[in-house]
Amino acid sequence: MSSSISGVTNRDDSGHYSREKQVVDVNNVDESFATARDLGYTRLNYARVTTVSSLDKYDSKDTYAIQLQSNGNLRITMKAGGAEEKTLDLSKYTEKLEEMKRALDPAGYAQAELEKLKEQAAKDIFEENAPGLYMKVYMTQNGRQVLIADSTADKDSKLFQTAESIMNGDYRAKKGNYFIETGYKEGAEVPKDGTAYALQILQGKTYKHDYVTTEGKSDDSKNKEITQTKNMDLAASTGSYGTMTISAAYAAQIQAQSYATTATMLSNAYLNMASVTSGNSDKGTQLFSTLINV
Repeated sequence: MSSSISGVTNRDDSGHYSREKQVVDVNNVDESFATARDLGYTRLNYARVTTVSSLDKYDSKDTYAIQLQSNGNLRITMKAGGAEEKTLDLSKYTEKLEEMKRALDPAGYAQAELEKLKEQAAKDIFEENAPGLYMKVYMTQNGRQVLIADSTADKDSKLFQTAESIMNGDYRAKKGNYFIETGYKEGAEVPKDGTAYALQILQGKTYKHDYVTTEGKSDDSKNKEITQTKNMDLAASTGSYGTMTISAAYAAQIQAQSYATTATMLSNAYLNMASVTSGNSDKGTQLFSTLINV
């Protein structure tokens, strides 16, 4: 994984600071918690963290790492390019129609509203916002990554309910290190041109900083192939040898270098948010613009 952050600080009219960071995806065979793309950190009412990326048949999943520095409600919003978007605002017409229904047929209106509530409750919030994709959230506990939320789990399970709670911003998260895995659902149809998506993380209700990470394509996506062999140079730099092990001293050295690099990047990290969307018309950026302005 490689990354870069500009050293430019920008503050917009609303008082928000912004920063852009670029990372490079790894091949599926190299995906692990050790190679997760580092999104930095946030804390309660501090930073809105967004990543813009894409998936395709050669690169079907991504893994991200983020640190929560405080306790508080966590919201992770995921939106994919295939999600239905409103193209025509009919809200005023709809409101007027609802008023007429309420006045002319109160009983019928009440029944219709009840049916709407039932229909809304039955909807899959993930399928609405990110068709064909899934999200899993892990928290590091006692040195292990523990799955706490899974959008593919049974709807009556705690894992699914936690995932739904996170999407709605109702999940009370504890401070710590978290990993977010995204990818295509099993059996999902993969579009020929892949799927652009945006992932946005916010703890609390407000924010002062916008942290934006753009993920570049993996080698497999660029070469249109699926590699079956691990990248041993990448494994050496991250300690992700699978069943192999490295010495504790070397692992500590790697971890120290990682912390130092992250600290340096974060201390220098801010970029004019307008540059993210100006002059760039690719699908990922357009999707990011839609999500960031919600």
